[in-house]
Amino acid sequence: MRLRVQGRTGVGAPAVVLAVLMTVGGAQAVARVVPTSSSGPPVVLPTVGCATLAGQDLSGTPGAPAVIGSATEATSPDGSAACEVKGTVAPQIQFDVFLPTKTWRQRYLQLGCASLCGNIDFFADAADGCVPLTRGDFALATTNQGHAGVSGFDATFGADPQLRADFGYRADHVVALVAKRLIALYYGQGPRYSYFDGCSQGGHQGLTEAQRYPHDFDGIVAGAPASLLTSLIVWSTGWHATANTDALGRPILTAAELPALHAAVLRECDARDGLADGQIDDPRACEFDPRSLRCAAGSDSAGCLTDAQIDAVRKLYDGPRDERGRRMYPGGEPVGSEANWARWVTPTAAGAPAVAEGNATNALKYLAYPSARPSATLRDLLYDSATFREIYQRAGIYDASDPDLTAFRAAGGKLILWHGWADPAISPYGTIAYYHALTERIGGREATQQFARLFMLPGVAHCGAGQGPDAIDALTPVLAWVEHGVAPDRLVATKRQDDDVVRTRPVYPYPAVARYDGSGSTDDAANFAPAAPPTRYSDDIAWLGSFRSGYEQTCGWHNGHWSCTPARKPGSSR
Repeated sequence: MRLRVQGRTGVGAPAVVLAVLMTVGGAQAVARVVPTSSSGPPVVLPTVGCATLAGQDLSGTPGAPAVIGSATEATSPDGSAACEVKGTVAPQIQFDVFLPTKTWRQRYLQLGCASLCGNIDFFADAADGCVPLTRGDFALATTNQGHAGVSGFDATFGADPQLRADFGYRADHVVALVAKRLIALYYGQGPRYSYFDGCSQGGHQGLTEAQRYPHDFDGIVAGAPASLLTSLIVWSTGWHATANTDALGRPILTAAELPALHAAVLRECDARDGLADGQIDDPRACEFDPRSLRCAAGSDSAGCLTDAQIDAVRKLYDGPRDERGRRMYPGGEPVGSEANWARWVTPTAAGAPAVAEGNATNALKYLAYPSARPSATLRDLLYDSATFREIYQRAGIYDASDPDLTAFRAAGGKLILWHGWADPAISPYGTIAYYHALTERIGGREATQQFARLFMLPGVAHCGAGQGPDAIDALTPVLAWVEHGVAPDRLVATKRQDDDVVRTRPVYPYPAVARYDGSGSTDDAANFAPAAPPTRYSDDIAWLGSFRSGYEQTCGWHNGHWSCTPARKPGSSR
């Protein structure tokens, strides 16, 4: 239930008392609103002490029985004074909630996690430069996604079917229910607005919420979403590892070759967007052939590529394919991302596998099949359509691929998607493919942009870093969209070196691109304007898991349910 504050709230106005919501410890709790001259909802103060929450019985929360472990005065990740509440939703979904003691503006923000989660970790910079986040406007919460892990890619929880479901889709929903109940207990009212912000797995969590639980959040920011998670953690990451491994298990391409490879790509493609600025606006416009770096006969150095390395680079760009050459993921490594392959694709220490290898191996052991296969290795993985179909049956648990967001739209929800064009870990083509499916389902780009917009960041790696301006605040725009109806017509991305801002660039709703207006510094966002892309590429990417690929079997969301069906009638050809 969302209560609206009524009455005067400007400077000098009396505090407004809201309706009684519930009783706490036998006493009636009412919200206490503090007058303020700042924009946004007014501050509401707690109605009970922090310690009171430790004694609350939440075991009867429908669908989310919870136990409060502790409630103590603390400092929130945003620096404000808060009541920190820790607890568990059955069976083992741990949560951490921070409730501001003096600054709460009736907003709730739930933050996503990274990798395969497994721990409580607040990303205080989830909305870099967001003023509401830095001044304590939000009640904050996050979760371990239903399991404890010893590392970011520890998938041993997958041996338990319930923990798979908690990780795949349940954890964020039940934590949202419990956090909102705690907010109501503490302040005497629930949040007026609820938001979610996450990147990578956090982006996957945000999309899952929009698709499965459209009433949980009013606004969602989903960055570099791992939305096609099943195929990502098996086929995409598996391909990154196997394409760069020789018959003896050694890396073919090493981190030493990456600087020369990336420099060659920039020489070939950087200026095609009108500016030679060290970043590529759209890698699809770059037709780079790694053979241009071929070593002379008998030579082998970091400044050139051997035939085996050329073949590996081509495979990495292309992405995984089955026995008939059909895509098993919407795309491979984007051209221009080479400088970001170290650690993800190429090992950085002798004997230590690249991240992609560890990710895929863990997925095969504990997530890919109906039950755990602890002895599975990447050498056991067959890149064929039969194996794809077998593993893709788990997509109903893990994937956030449903393009039908009509319920989220009807609830008034707003969605900002963003992705770096030079992301080595999650191909940006998967996000483009999802957004295309969304626009088709909703009824076109104009209808979709009424509630969901995609922003593609040139030169940006996974959730930040890379060569392009990588720091954005998408949370403030989604607040303006939800609370004031102002849709974001651009985001401003910032690049810093040490503490100095060295470049700002605007990013416009996809497919629009930023074009220099011809005057002033090219490092100043003020000197750019939106433009139509010089080439409009097809976003309808056919792959084995797509809805309209024409392949012999398609798995996906149909009429609100996950199922696998023949994509064409028997006997038809592609």
